[in-house]
This record gives sequence, structure tokens and C-alpha cells, in this order.
Amino acid sequence: MQWEVEALEPDELRRLVLAAVAPYIDRQVLAQQTARQEEQRRALASFVRGWGAAGGTSS
Repeated sequence: MQWEVEALEPDELRRLVLAAVAPYIDRQVLAQQTARQEEQRRALASFVRGWGAAGGTSS
């Protein structure tokens, strides 16, 4: 079977891809990585706030 993916609506393409990979996703690992990513975002946001308060500049 052959499809022209650009002929599919983006939502339909997304649904097809997610349905194809869903059985291979380890939900526990995904949850751990999502939590780790959120921790890193918070740490980076805190760093940026501190950088501005300390008078840091980008130039």
C-alpha cells in the first residue's frame, strides 16, 4: 500500500502515526521523562529569572 502523506489532513496523519507507535510506548518511562523535562524547565526558568536579577545581559 502506498499513500501520499501530503494528501492527508494533518490531524488524520497525526492520528495514524500515534496509533502506529502507541503499542511501543512505555508509559512509565514516558511519564518519568515528562516529569524530568518539567523539572528542567522549572530549573531553567529559575536560572533565567536569577540571571536578570543579577544584572546579566546577553551582549
